[in-house]
Amino acid sequence: MDSDLIRAFDEAAATYDAVGVDFFTPMGAELVRRAAIRPGEHVLDVGCGRGAVLVPAARAAGPQGRVTGIDLSPAMVGLTSRSTAGLPGVTVALGDAQDPSFPPASFDVVTAGLVLFFLPDPLAALSAYRRLLKPGGRLAFSSFAGYDPHYPRAMKALARYAAGPVESPPDPGIFKDEGTIGAALAESGYQPVSSGEHVVISHFRDVDHWMRWVGSHGGRRLVRRIPAESLADAAAAAAAELEPARTPDGRLQLTTTIRITVAR
Repeated sequence: MDSDLIRAFDEAAATYDAVGVDFFTPMGAELVRRAAIRPGEHVLDVGCGRGAVLVPAARAAGPQGRVTGIDLSPAMVGLTSRSTAGLPGVTVALGDAQDPSFPPASFDVVTAGLVLFFLPDPLAALSAYRRLLKPGGRLAFSSFAGYDPHYPRAMKALARYAAGPVESPPDPGIFKDEGTIGAALAESGYQPVSSGEHVVISHFRDVDHWMRWVGSHGGRRLVRRIPAESLADAAAAAAAELEPARTPDGRLQLTTTIRITVAR
């Protein structure tokens, strides 16, 4: 993961998944449900962030289980360590999702919630996770399958006000669809168990709420490139693109589809 993205997540850590929008938390809960984590299992959650997957995984593994979360953002690690201090068997530490440094066959399950497409070499990461899994162990990960059409339009509207070049969204690469995912898993020595979509509906009070949400995750890389004197105009441009997403009660509603894959 590049240093600029790590910095953005560091800056966003205090508000990540904490601005009153249903997004990462329900996605993480569904990933854990499909991973079928059992009491007593040992779980590694790569790119754990603020615990959207880590926390439900810890609850599923129970007091006899062990759940380890790693992340490259020091701020994420610090805040998540404190917020999970009361959960038995949970450890959060700095670590690279590209190549986690643990002994072979350390875990029953490896989870990765909306992380793998950020990595410089996802195929190598899949192979690294396979080495960490016990015989018969499971890998469960999520990737984006579809954005609400109003979201990329609003982000492009913001980008017009940014100073300097703006990073393109991560290329889906091997996570483009079920076929490319299945081929990558086979190449990495896995047997697919299941793959399916999950839809999350997110609501925002107004465009200012949406802007705070964008700045609370990886979208912060774009928001911080918009000069302060241009922020109001940028928000107005985004609001125009989001207007068709307004519901009768005045809120904005966006629908996001993710794909959750479980392999053995």
